[in-house]
Amino acid sequence: MARWPVVPRESERDAVLAALRGPRPRSVMLRGPSGVGKTTLGAHISHALRADGRTVIPVIGLAELVDVPLGALAPVLASAGRHDIESVSDRVQALVGVVGENPQKFVLVIDDAPLLDAVSASVLYQLVRVFGVTTLLTARDSHEVDGPIARLLHENLIDIVELEGLSLEHSQSILQQYLGGTLRPESLRALFEASRGNPLMLRELIFAAGRAGGIRSGDFGVEVSVATLPKHVRATIADRVEQLSAAQRRLAQLIAIAQPIPRSAIAADEGDALAYLTSEGIAEHAGDETTPLVRLAHPLFAEALTIDLAQAERAELVKEIAGRLMPMGDQQLRFTATVLLTTTDAVISNDDLDWAASYAHAAGDHAVAASLAERAQLAERRFAPELVLASALSALAESERSSVVFESAIALSQDQEQRAIALARWGQHMVYRLSRPSDAVDRVTCELSRMDAGAQAVLRPELAKWQLMTGDAGALSEVADPVSPDGGLGAVNAGLTAAMIATMAGNPADAFAAILQTRPLAEAYRFEAPFAGSLLDLSEFLALVADAEIVRARDFAAQRRLDRFADSAGVWSYALAIVRLHEGRLCDAQALATLAVEQLKWRDFTGLLGTAVALHATVDAQLGEPETARELLSEVSPEHAGDAKVILQRAECEAWLLAAEGRTEQAAAVIVAAVAEGIILGHFLLSALTLTVAIRVGHPAAALEQLELLTQLSPSPLIARIHEWAHAAAEADVARLCEIAPTLAASGVAALAVDGLLEGARTAAKADRSELERKATLLARRLAADMDRVPGDAIADELTEREWTIARAAAGRKRSREIGEQLGLSVRTVDNHLARIYRKLGVKGRVELEDVLAEL
Repeated sequence: MARWPVVPRESERDAVLAALRGPRPRSVMLRGPSGVGKTTLGAHISHALRADGRTVIPVIGLAELVDVPLGALAPVLASAGRHDIESVSDRVQALVGVVGENPQKFVLVIDDAPLLDAVSASVLYQLVRVFGVTTLLTARDSHEVDGPIARLLHENLIDIVELEGLSLEHSQSILQQYLGGTLRPESLRALFEASRGNPLMLRELIFAAGRAGGIRSGDFGVEVSVATLPKHVRATIADRVEQLSAAQRRLAQLIAIAQPIPRSAIAADEGDALAYLTSEGIAEHAGDETTPLVRLAHPLFAEALTIDLAQAERAELVKEIAGRLMPMGDQQLRFTATVLLTTTDAVISNDDLDWAASYAHAAGDHAVAASLAERAQLAERRFAPELVLASALSALAESERSSVVFESAIALSQDQEQRAIALARWGQHMVYRLSRPSDAVDRVTCELSRMDAGAQAVLRPELAKWQLMTGDAGALSEVADPVSPDGGLGAVNAGLTAAMIATMAGNPADAFAAILQTRPLAEAYRFEAPFAGSLLDLSEFLALVADAEIVRARDFAAQRRLDRFADSAGVWSYALAIVRLHEGRLCDAQALATLAVEQLKWRDFTGLLGTAVALHATVDAQLGEPETARELLSEVSPEHAGDAKVILQRAECEAWLLAAEGRTEQAAAVIVAAVAEGIILGHFLLSALTLTVAIRVGHPAAALEQLELLTQLSPSPLIARIHEWAHAAAEADVARLCEIAPTLAASGVAALAVDGLLEGARTAAKADRSELERKATLLARRLAADMDRVPGDAIADELTEREWTIARAAAGRKRSREIGEQLGLSVRTVDNHLARIYRKLGVKGRVELEDVLAEL
């Protein structure tokens, strides 16, 4: 394998370098837990300082030399080059003299500064306090800082930079570089939780897994089994654990087994032990004021505290902490306690096991759900845990076994409603995991005729979605019954379908109403319909888009994407990719689309994978990567060909490929044909967004008829604004385009607005309307400020940021002297700036400047 990658930590490095290099340099202490990367970051900073021509003097504090006077400085003194001086104290004075005479040339880099012996620390104090020598120190947060170094801190001569663990993205990047491939999400989650982002821990966990043969390639990325850490790693904190009293150790072990635990789970007589553990940095407070929690401060503590426990001793601890958590009335704590008890000989009822398996599946912990469901059926196979097992296996991509278990669950159903629930889950497996919607439609259609009304209510909404995916427009006529608060699972599915159809139609009012009505039901039936909440979230996002509330929609999606390990992760990467695409931020869209495809291959409960692949192809086509785009389109499964979302997204990609070849009329024709199918299948919102491509490639008239129809079919403000834009573009009404462009861009389709303005500027230029050309051009540049690159032709002579500031001030009737005082410029410099501004904007003075800026 490759060498272990080094974490760059650019932001922390640059911040420290700025302090060390400043006009009034500051000394800096990097502080953080063991293994967090302080020494590595210090090495990077030292390298940069050497490149500046500085002389770096490295010093290392060692516990073994803490009682040896000048033990830390001995290597430096030995290499100081003054062998003619025999006395060590004289060598120290010589070193202080050399460094102190030229403090700007030298930098002291002291690793583990709290472990300096007292004399070396005094020398350091003298160099920093008296001579102002710039110093970079590192310190573990478990080490107490005292003596001369503490005085430097108290005298505000050293800034402290707290070094945190790696972010999830950093950890993922390192692992991907080292392993040579994408990590399976479950493995990434386990490694990140086990290491808490600590680089040393992460490295040792991977090395330990490699030695144990626990690294292998799988269908959804590299799989890593987290192994026990080697003794030499645990030894770094073993001494601190050994010093704990019996009471302190037992409390720490209880925390280690179930962490984090509520503060209220700690008994009153354990208060002193907890205080000691926190004061020594072994435990720490987490959570918030409403839910105070306690956990161990470092993953190594948990390892060291529990690795050598005998089975009986561990079981006793598990039963004790589970006994504290179970009665606390919190479902997560009940689940934690139940899972812990499965590792002991405790008797757990089938009801508790069934509940825990359903809880785990609803929470997205499918491996645990499958394990609990299996345990619940050791004596006999039963419907509820069998259905959880089948669903969990499907989520884990164990498709063949999942199909078998689904058939078993269907056979175990004891009434028509149970059979309907099992068939709905089986159908989701067929549609979303196996990409076989036609098979699901055929079987469920046959089954429906033999079911009563209650069972049909469960299945019909699901069937309608699958029919739409096969291109069956008749599914829209099978509208679900109105949502009723007491309608059970059938009402949940009806509400989901009602919200979905409303968002497809671009009807935000109906969508919001259905979502509001269905959310309480979705929460009540979260075990039976574990993805209902996420499906409602997706409908709410699309309703916000249809309502032209793009900022709220983007924030809504970004917030839900924060949980990278949720089953819905791919949905939100896809949603944000769509947003970025229409905002003209193609590089962001490409990265998000790539991630969405990876995530949806792992978990896709919405049938978005084919659409996401086509979206990725669309972005690549716009970025000038036609071969990659065509290759991606070829990967779209034939089973997805009838899905309106795929039809529309594929058409967008094909249109951009044709436009790149100069075949814009054919490109527009491809869009119009696809939108005709999209409208038949009820996808009004996505059809309108697809029509923006026809407008952008220069054929707004081709899109007008369908946009006119869509405005009649849908109340969406976004569709209305796209239609208004197409009408103005078709009539080459450049003044109208300039008037409505900001509103259109704020609605989420800035790329459409910018392309149209640039085309309008060319139209105005041909008509010799220079003022209108200038206005359209400048407005396009302003709206494209956040884009990777401006769609269309580049415009020269754009104002700089400083020129915009001066232009606004001058248009606000400020005199050159006032502007100069505000910006720290001379009057002559301001006037020179204004001359360039007038030339670039084509105006003759402040009055015309005010008019132009008012128009913008």
